[in-house]
Amino acid sequence: MPPASATPLPHEQPGSQIEGAYWRLREEIICGNLAPSTKLRIDLLRKTYGFGASGLREALSRLVADGLAECEPQRGYWVAPISREELNDITAARQTVEVEALRQSIRHGTLAWESGIVAACHGLERVETSMTKPTPETITGWEQANRQFHMAFIAGCPSRWLLRFTASLYDQWQRYRHRTVLRRPIPRRGLSAEHKELIKLTLERKADPACAALSAHIENTARAAEAAIFESIPIKAAPHSARRRPARPG
Repeated sequence: MPPASATPLPHEQPGSQIEGAYWRLREEIICGNLAPSTKLRIDLLRKTYGFGASGLREALSRLVADGLAECEPQRGYWVAPISREELNDITAARQTVEVEALRQSIRHGTLAWESGIVAACHGLERVETSMTKPTPETITGWEQANRQFHMAFIAGCPSRWLLRFTASLYDQWQRYRHRTVLRRPIPRRGLSAEHKELIKLTLERKADPACAALSAHIENTARAAEAAIFESIPIKAAPHSARRRPARPG
């Protein structure tokens, strides 16, 4: 089955060795089971996952195109590395693309779009309140619900390219979050204050405040990940009025 982090459309459901290998390796990379910079040896992948060599090579080529793997002639494939510079770049890109997708959703979203947000909020809150300890299954379930939550807010955007770029950037961001512990302790009592404010402002169709809240939320979660992974300076929450931070040169 394809990962919930990037579920394909019905006509794209895996039905071949290539599709099966692609979705399995993609999820393994995003969730961190295949760590950054890990060498992807065809023989080892065959033994571990049971896919054929030709299917694995095609799947790896697609993962290179996704930015999740890298390849060089005579050296083979490996999982794409991570860095503080790339995290900052992903963060700035999300603050441009995902925030614009939210703005267009607020402008064009229908009642069905609003209902989708409410349903995603309910789903995430149910997961939040059912969490008892930080097991891998708990973290994975929360990540899936949180992704659905974020995608629900932009689902009203009429631009398919904005939606596609947002989903791709979110998957790249998940590679970093899976290398951290979740910021808030477990068990929990429900949605975070940042999530609640984003819900309220979006459903009230207050585009500028909602977009500022989303941008700040993206910034704050990125700084938390940066501190956890790269031992950065203490986290300082960004005010909702903060403008988008430009990407640092890397």
